[in-house]
Amino acid sequence: MKLIDSIYKPIVEWGIREELLHGDHTGQNLWEPGEVATAQIYAKRRGTIAGLPVAEMTWRLLDSRCEIEQFCDDGDEVEPGAVLMKVTGEAWIFGAGERLALDYLQHLSGIATRARKYVRMVEPWGVGITDARKGIPVIRYLQKYAVAMGGARSHMYSLHNAILIKDNHIKMAGGITPAVERLRRNIQHTLKIEVECETLDQVSEALECECECIMLDNMDLDVLTDAVKLVDGRAYTVATGAVTEQTVIDIAKTGVDHIAIGGIVHSGDVLDISIDIGGLKESAKRDIRRAQASGR
Repeated sequence: MKLIDSIYKPIVEWGIREELLHGDHTGQNLWEPGEVATAQIYAKRRGTIAGLPVAEMTWRLLDSRCEIEQFCDDGDEVEPGAVLMKVTGEAWIFGAGERLALDYLQHLSGIATRARKYVRMVEPWGVGITDARKGIPVIRYLQKYAVAMGGARSHMYSLHNAILIKDNHIKMAGGITPAVERLRRNIQHTLKIEVECETLDQVSEALECECECIMLDNMDLDVLTDAVKLVDGRAYTVATGAVTEQTVIDIAKTGVDHIAIGGIVHSGDVLDISIDIGGLKESAKRDIRRAQASGR
């Protein structure tokens, strides 16, 4: 996935307006116009990087003449102490843009790192990892990008690009069959139908309706195993529901096609990334040494 400038530029512009409003009272009054500084952005933990273009756009919107040197690409795995980017520009921009650029980088890299971890855990079983529809409006586009940088896929972007019949749809329509029949009369021919099933009876009904994808939601492991056998390749299967690092391998062993994990996006730590003018501060060096020693 490639970020499209015209889509994420308004996100960064909104962030700058929210951060600065009428300006940076500290930086703009501390430095004289034309004073220049150089800063380096570096990782303090091991992880997968995502969001470098967003950080770069932050600096360039603040100072269009700034010089940026990039030392890795999104999707790369880095070690503690790795320098990601050096920026030379008007001194005031580093106070103004520091928090915004780092927040994007840390959040997106945290998502990419979690995605990469899950992808590697299930590789031996040939199972794919996806996120869920959960995400934060406005920055969801960037979050989906970070998922891709970690080697996973997006289960669905939002309501506009997929048909997903969930439990409340089933209740309101009076069952899976009437819901599917009504949708097939009204939807465009290019859309596949995915239905959320919690029981084997629902899986059987979805198969009878020839649904292209079946989401096996919050099933116990033995029921999930039986559901995959029941489907037997007649529909695409996605397991979901409170998936963790402790459960994902057992779920993968059932033979499901994909495992959808909302926590990739909405839960977990950010990747620890920092910025320093000139050389790294002593506390950062200490943190990096500790991370290197612990293998984090």
